[in-house]
Amino acid sequence: MRRRLLPAALVAIVLATGLVVQAQLSRDFTNEFLSNAAGRALVQTYGALKSGYLTDIDDDTVIRGAIQGMLDALEDPYTYYREPRTASIDAQDRTGSFEGIGVALTTVDRATGRGVEVLNVYRDGPAWQAGVQRGDIFMDVDGVDVSNFTTTEIVDLVRGPRGTAVRIEFKRPGDSERVVLDIVRDTIELIEVSTTLIDGDVGYLSLRTFGNQRVHEQLVDGLSRLRLEGATSLVLDLRDNGGGLLTQGILVADEFLEAGDIVFQRARGVTQRLAAADPGGSVDLPMVVLVNRQSASASEIVAGALQENHRALVIGEKTFGKGVAQSVISLADGGQLAYMSFEWLTPDRRSINVEGIVPDIEVRDTRVPQTLFVDGRGGYSGQTVELVIDGEVVGSGTVDDDGTFTIVTAGPRPPMSEVQGEALIDLASDAILQRALEALRSGEASAQR
Repeated sequence: MRRRLLPAALVAIVLATGLVVQAQLSRDFTNEFLSNAAGRALVQTYGALKSGYLTDIDDDTVIRGAIQGMLDALEDPYTYYREPRTASIDAQDRTGSFEGIGVALTTVDRATGRGVEVLNVYRDGPAWQAGVQRGDIFMDVDGVDVSNFTTTEIVDLVRGPRGTAVRIEFKRPGDSERVVLDIVRDTIELIEVSTTLIDGDVGYLSLRTFGNQRVHEQLVDGLSRLRLEGATSLVLDLRDNGGGLLTQGILVADEFLEAGDIVFQRARGVTQRLAAADPGGSVDLPMVVLVNRQSASASEIVAGALQENHRALVIGEKTFGKGVAQSVISLADGGQLAYMSFEWLTPDRRSINVEGIVPDIEVRDTRVPQTLFVDGRGGYSGQTVELVIDGEVVGSGTVDDDGTFTIVTAGPRPPMSEVQGEALIDLASDAILQRALEALRSGEASAQR
């Protein structure tokens, strides 16, 4: 396996990106802002609120609201502001570890994003040792009612210095009384690569995200384990992987390529080429890549590179189509601004944005029932509205006082191993994986090499 430094071309681009951001910030934007009538109006508005509003205003709230309004005006989902605490949590996650209790979280009410339950508890971690169970719902953290919190707000309270304790009250399905647990925080490693061996010779690797700096390292370790266990072919599963760090996506793609372009990065007036590094030691086993509609960004870069270099067969659903990337700068308040500044093109110079990656073999993802969100208006308060698809009731909602209703259909939570790095698969319900194994067994995937 190759354990290489970042390709030189990529290092140059990363450094150049930093220089561009610095050069832009060195301009005298204050005078430019105040020379604009709308800019002066914003300052006047702030002054009027500070001096004449009936009650004192919170400066941070008002100013951050103005920042958010500025970004909302762009109508660009990929340009956003992260407040200081959220930015700090993201920075921790990118390092590959944090200090907390060792659980994965998910939202209880998918329509509102409120309420948080435990999706998984990692074996031998603090939460595991204290008795936390999958399905436990957060109700109180250190005396704070969190029953209507978001996952980010829960993370903010639960994380803390190693060796310190946090008291959490859970609502546990089937128990009438709340479960109260004192949990001592510890260092938690983020394992994003999960592996298993299928039928004794097919190595399976699932990459949950490219969001931390250790993904490539974990991939290399996983590949080593699988080869030692007898893997003669590979399945790289990028389904539901929303992307993350470009550097990790490049390194992962490069691990399987002896030569060829990986991706083109197009910014204002310039296009940069990122190519595979030296060919020594690349993984040469026959392989397939699995994608679905939630595979995005770095996942699409990797899938597109392996597909167009004829290194792997791509199987599954057309991908999300997030072919743009952000530059991120730290702001004076500790927050972060991420703004769209790059577009990605595949090795054949096809745009990924909106278009996505079209699989060589299209197969619908059948692992879990499709989740649907329906917002409606026009009923009477208290009425029950049902959503019917193909003659079957798949969800229902109650009409609110204002005549609106929301229906969310959600299937069962997917199975997850309590051991980080161990992949759980259900071949019987997974049509994409079934087709992948067929392609490997028949030699269909080998023809891509």
